[in-house]
Amino acid sequence: MRRMWKMGFLALLGLGLAGCASLFVPLTAVLTASVTSGVAPLSVTFSAAGSTGTIVSFTIDFETDGVVDYEGTDISVGVNHTYTTAGTYTATLTVIDNRGRTATDTVTITVTAPATTSVSLGAVPASGQAPLTVDFWATITAAEGRRINHIALDYDGDGTPEDEADVDFVTYDWWIGSHVYTDPGTYTATLTVTDDATPPQTSTATATIIVTSPPPEITAFTVNGSDAEPVGVTAGADVTFAFQAQAGDTTRKLVRWEIRSGDGYVVTVDVAPTNALDVVHVYSGGYTQTGSYTASVKVWDDQTPAKTDEASLAIEVTAP
Repeated sequence: MRRMWKMGFLALLGLGLAGCASLFVPLTAVLTASVTSGVAPLSVTFSAAGSTGTIVSFTIDFETDGVVDYEGTDISVGVNHTYTTAGTYTATLTVIDNRGRTATDTVTITVTAPATTSVSLGAVPASGQAPLTVDFWATITAAEGRRINHIALDYDGDGTPEDEADVDFVTYDWWIGSHVYTDPGTYTATLTVTDDATPPQTSTATATIIVTSPPPEITAFTVNGSDAEPVGVTAGADVTFAFQAQAGDTTRKLVRWEIRSGDGYVVTVDVAPTNALDVVHVYSGGYTQTGSYTASVKVWDDQTPAKTDEASLAIEVTAP
């Protein structure tokens, strides 16, 4: 009888220990990924199905940036995420059991950039006065396994290509176009190339062109109505200087002029901004000494720094 009781007690004890063991399944987090590396955009399916314990909820942070990207309760459900940018990411799984305890696991995902076409655009010259003729040089290499089938060149950055063509090549390194910039300004020329991928992929390159206004121009300069050198004048007599000048283009204005007689007489005048000048100035009493002199006129425009133009005439002063 005692033996039977002892055996019954042991059986009950065994059943109790087995039940308790089920209460102490360790909490572990196991995160797996369908792929751990690839080319962007890379689609990855994460699974927490291998985790153990009395799990009541779990979260996944796809980039370990502190932001919970997914939260659920069923660890058998696959969770998908697409990495669109190249880089190395650490996805973190956190599981929570019915006692509030947590466990974590991580998986590293390496995303590489897709094959791209290499393209560059050069401009010669890249700056100068209007009208400026610029030649463009392109260096293009298609991504591995692809060919370039279309090119377009927008010279002024307005979004509308002035030159474009259907082509068929893998590499190109040569002059690609020429354009005349007639107006001052800063322009961004853009070269766009399209390959034969499905769907087609485009790549761009830019070049900056700086076009400045031309300098002003003195179109006429006379002394006593003559520009035949040397201009003869009489000592002690009034001398009439006259000149005409024009700004480099319609966007610029003339703001100053100066006349030098060559014998020390100088007159400088700031004027209200104007596109053209027509000046007559009398040097009262004129030259007092006979001899050879060089008279000159100079004008300034409103650019920063100002651009100028000068003209001169040889003067021969004789006795009365």
